[in-house]
Amino acid sequence: MVLTTLALERAGMDILPFAPDVTQAQVWNHYTGADMRDDSRGVLAESARLVRGKIASINTVGAADIDALIIVGGNGVVQNLCNYATDATGATVNAEVTRLITEMHGLGKPIGAMGLGSVLIGLVLGNRKTTTPLSLTVGSDAALARNMGIMGVQHMEASADQICMDDANNLITTPAVTSNTNAAQAEPGISKMVNEVVTRVNRLNKMI
Repeated sequence: MVLTTLALERAGMDILPFAPDVTQAQVWNHYTGADMRDDSRGVLAESARLVRGKIASINTVGAADIDALIIVGGNGVVQNLCNYATDATGATVNAEVTRLITEMHGLGKPIGAMGLGSVLIGLVLGNRKTTTPLSLTVGSDAALARNMGIMGVQHMEASADQICMDDANNLITTPAVTSNTNAAQAEPGISKMVNEVVTRVNRLNKMI
């Protein structure tokens, strides 16, 4: 999230963070690694902590309101935006997340994603829901790549500093930390993804 925000700000973009207003599927004590089963926290409130409160609920945002969508990765994607973490073969996606991704794709607007964010795109748009097969990357994780294939996605292996561009579907993805990298190693790929999204936004705006 921090690296994405930095890249967008450097590119002079206005940022609208948003998240679903739902309860987190699981809460962790990141200091001890323990599952805090008796603790209940909202996804929107927790996300607001990361962006210093400047955030909207996803149900107030439509594809007409934004020029591009960037999905930040992390375990929260597969626990809170969908249930892939507990049901990889039969995963379902939050209805509002499905709506927005589908709207953005339908309008031909750029969608960027990193790490497990690519799984979310595969769940929503895969299995012949697009005119051409999706090309996405989650890095080099064999299990993830296999499951992406089940979703109808052509998985492209990539390193943390690389991006995968699906021009037909206007998708740009990068592995980020799914490749067991640190922030310094993930930054080049995240910045490349963001910059490619920005380039495509500028190109579309010139055509309007």
